[in-house]
Amino acid sequence: MASARATDPLASRDPPTLPLYLPPPPPPPLPSPSPHHRLLPAPMAPILLHLHPAFLAQMDSRRTTSLLQFLKDEGGIPSPEADKKREQVIRKLNKIVMDWAKVVAYEQRVPPMRATATVLTYGSYTLGAHGPESDIDALCVGPCIATLQYHFFIVLRQILEDRPEVSELQTVESAKVPLMRFRFSGISVDFTYAQLPVIDASEASLFCNQYVVTRAIITSNPHLLQKLDSRSWRSLSGVRVNEQIVQLVPNAQKFQILLRCIKLWAKRRGIHCHLLGFFAGIHLAILAAYVCQRYPYGTINGLFTIFFDIFAHWNWQIPVSLHGQPTNCRRPDGSFMPILLPCTPPEFCTSNMTKGTFKKIREELMRGYALTKEPWRHDFEWVWLFAPFPYATKYEEFLRIALCAPTSEELRDWAGWVKSRFRNLILKLESIGVECDPDSTEEVDHTVFEPSIVCHWGLIYKTSTHIDISSLGEDFMKDVINDVYGKVKGTHSKLTMSIVRSSQLPKSLYSHSVYTPYIPQYMLGYQTPTDYSGAAG
Repeated sequence: MASARATDPLASRDPPTLPLYLPPPPPPPLPSPSPHHRLLPAPMAPILLHLHPAFLAQMDSRRTTSLLQFLKDEGGIPSPEADKKREQVIRKLNKIVMDWAKVVAYEQRVPPMRATATVLTYGSYTLGAHGPESDIDALCVGPCIATLQYHFFIVLRQILEDRPEVSELQTVESAKVPLMRFRFSGISVDFTYAQLPVIDASEASLFCNQYVVTRAIITSNPHLLQKLDSRSWRSLSGVRVNEQIVQLVPNAQKFQILLRCIKLWAKRRGIHCHLLGFFAGIHLAILAAYVCQRYPYGTINGLFTIFFDIFAHWNWQIPVSLHGQPTNCRRPDGSFMPILLPCTPPEFCTSNMTKGTFKKIREELMRGYALTKEPWRHDFEWVWLFAPFPYATKYEEFLRIALCAPTSEELRDWAGWVKSRFRNLILKLESIGVECDPDSTEEVDHTVFEPSIVCHWGLIYKTSTHIDISSLGEDFMKDVINDVYGKVKGTHSKLTMSIVRSSQLPKSLYSHSVYTPYIPQYMLGYQTPTDYSGAAG
């Protein structure tokens, strides 16, 4: 027990019922005065406010009520009709993969009645924290006779393309977790595949017809898990992690609301896009679960406030773990924010973070802490915290990345492929002394006739560096078309780069920064973190 507490930066704190009353960590000590520098006056002692608990509880209640109303007003909670539509999509997908399993069985000369498949969901939808625009993360669990490359990516894809409800279908075959991405009745679906070492899914569920029991047995049966190939193991890990999170949080409703708040904040501030080096959904889910674990009796406002307190001051040499115990799991090289998946054996979350994107995440966490740390202020507004990030006024220059292809379908495949390589481009820029802040917003290039999308990344020059845009583009294209998939996708598609000024941004992008809520300066009196070097040591 002692060793477990030693690895937890917050182990010395006992979980209180009202986390927002915790004092912030003390600032670091001033450096020793040098004989060559003028001595600074001693800092003034902090003013201690002795506020009545009833007053603080009343303010907390008001902030919780206003936060829930803000979440509702901003569309953070889907309607019952929208949830019913998602349930219908999952039922239809389940029927489709069951029929697909029969087709595969007939082809493989296996009695069709024996072969079955099923669909399991995971991610924000299964955790109950999805928004109206959230996609559905779904896993197709198929029999041993159905292969990934042929039966999933060719046979099942063709079946899906023939469905009138399916549109914008694209495949990402070479990703760590291969998947199909499409819209089903207008709802975005990320569809992965796990090949079980059995023919009949009913065997995997021990002839249980209950969906919950089937999920538990498929995701935790040692006999099945030991025989999975590596890709199926990774695909199944999302469902397994979801099961663990649901079991580990003490109050599901508070966890769901907290996670919705964190996701909306991260999207508005431009730090919720895994492909661009920021948070993935699983990162935010584990951080939210950690807060709920430690403060089981906290209010919604209290949990959201302590989220910023904890992670703005977290020592990122230490992984975040929901099991609260040391692990022998080797930390990935270059990991800036190590977060452990709550599964056995322990694994770290996959991350695309770089030094520059990690820096922005820490700055946004510290900004959130500065805005929420004083629970007694009457003039606080949630719109300050959730204000969209002002890219156009924050940066003077942007890297403009334009992608185009002959057809919309080819553009979807091309864009998905190029985005999966964006981390390499971010690292190339950082290697020449240029950090970037990628905006996930996509625009249409009206200067070309072909289907197109345009991305803009804010540039932060750390040195007097000149970007050779021609060389940068050529080097990145080599990464994009370095294998058979990239060469095929890039045959008729184009990628161009240029440097533009903020005044040259599209009006739709610039309008995001026209209105910035007035925030009193005393609420932003925080020290921006500057030491990032040890985070990935």
